[in-house]
Amino acid sequence: MNSKLVFFSNFLKRPKEVAAITPSSRYVIRHITKNIDFNNAKYIVEYGPGIGNITEELLKNMGPDARLVCIESNKKFCKFLDDNIQDRRLTVINDSAEKLESYIEKLNINNIDYVLSGIPFSLIKKEIKKDIIKKTEYVLREHGKFIIYQQYNGHLKKYLDIYFKKISTEVELRNIPPTMLYVCEKI
Repeated sequence: MNSKLVFFSNFLKRPKEVAAITPSSRYVIRHITKNIDFNNAKYIVEYGPGIGNITEELLKNMGPDARLVCIESNKKFCKFLDDNIQDRRLTVINDSAEKLESYIEKLNINNIDYVLSGIPFSLIKKEIKKDIIKKTEYVLREHGKFIIYQQYNGHLKKYLDIYFKKISTEVELRNIPPTMLYVCEKI
């Protein structure tokens, strides 16, 4: 099945889980990838990869020994990723971002360089949102980055400010819906 059709049908079935009508545009992907030093990135985690359009771009740019761990709560998206992306550097996990620590421990990964998130934080309960952000900051290496892309909505900054001292923001209007990007660096 066409990747955009898979995405759209999952949006119709679970709008609060998917939270966007279309996958991230190439413009959003450019904003994300320009913030990643692929020459020095050994471990990258992606929350909510959906159909994998960002995942594929990451894999194109990552080094041969780098690893990408995708955590996706939607079973259909996980199956789509498993069926359509064959790369030994990729691990797809069907679960919640809240459980990041247990999975990276099982995979014997530490000092994560980048965590990317497309999950709809605006639809997540306050306690869970804070827990995900806290755990993400904890697993990042020094100067590692948490890059969040979501619908244009400034609500998340107050939560990010609790755990990150260096945050930059970008807006991409050429996306449906317009997208806000937060680049949070652990210092």
